[in-house]
Amino acid sequence: RCGRSTVSPGRRRGDSRRWRRGGATRHRRDRTPARHRRDACSMASDWSMSAQVDECQACDEIMRRRRMMGGPLYKGDSFDTISSVGANASIIHYKPTPNDCATITNKDVYLCDTGGQYGDGTTDITRTNHFGKPSEDERRCYTRVLQGHIGMARAVFPEGTPGVMFDALARAPLWRDGLNYLHGTGHGMGSYLNVHEGPFGVGGGAVTADKQFASHAAKLRYLNEIRRGHYVSDEPGFYQDGSFGFRIESDLVAVVAETKYAYGTRAWLKFEYLTPLPFSRSLTDPSLLLEDEIQWIDAFHSQCWATVAPLLTSSNLDDAQDAARARQWLWRETRPLSEEACPPVPPAIDPSKCHSILDF
Repeated sequence: RCGRSTVSPGRRRGDSRRWRRGGATRHRRDRTPARHRRDACSMASDWSMSAQVDECQACDEIMRRRRMMGGPLYKGDSFDTISSVGANASIIHYKPTPNDCATITNKDVYLCDTGGQYGDGTTDITRTNHFGKPSEDERRCYTRVLQGHIGMARAVFPEGTPGVMFDALARAPLWRDGLNYLHGTGHGMGSYLNVHEGPFGVGGGAVTADKQFASHAAKLRYLNEIRRGHYVSDEPGFYQDGSFGFRIESDLVAVVAETKYAYGTRAWLKFEYLTPLPFSRSLTDPSLLLEDEIQWIDAFHSQCWATVAPLLTSSNLDDAQDAARARQWLWRETRPLSEEACPPVPPAIDPSKCHSILDF
């Protein structure tokens, strides 16, 4: 069960079916699974809220919105949400409690690591944001984490490559600045099962080689191969003790890749990116990014808007004001990095021609 559950469940509701919109039946071009669309809608609508809340209230609100988005498919969160502000974000597995939690403000970094269990699969997502003006150190460290996240997400590799080989792709940008993170880079995921599943994982750079080889569990996990259909998380980070913490996590699935030469007898694979939620504009420093990284981010953000915006409607959210606020936040966060002034938000689609989040 542990090894089998990380393999793609195949055709599930929302992955490859036809959908009806405005009376016309079309094939969906966007292959983003419905469960990841629901999570992105929940997070976008939650992060656009103007009310000041604390870490625990933010956890409750995300759960409420997941329940609203998922309907009968929502079974609960896949783990306790890590909702952490400022110095609390530097604690990797921080868990707020009602009697001891911080308020989310525009003065500190906010990290949210959360996931949902749905009848059609499991999600695990982390985004870090700053709702005010971050420091230069915060922007530089976050951007290095973002570069590492992109490095693994863009990997092309022969089938059967062990997880340890991907770890340096995610850590290399941080290592250039003398940064590191003391946890693994990725884990397998079940489908409506455990959010952390074996038998493989991505890691190795958090400790020295002698410690890795001394651990039987680490050798089994990081030397195990990744094959097509395997779901894996991509989650580099950086944590400055007592100050701030960053982590960016999305879900990936290994799929067949087309290469120029296709050398050898093993199939060539790449990762399909499944989590359509934008990265933080305020924390990203474009001057540190390579041109192809900027192009990748802009293309991804364009896809986020196209995928999520049609679902941010009054019928899927609390009301029209809630939907408008969520669309405005998503539009602002998904603009090209070179764009200094944000243009007006495009008009929402006529609700009568919209599809429900449950139609997928």
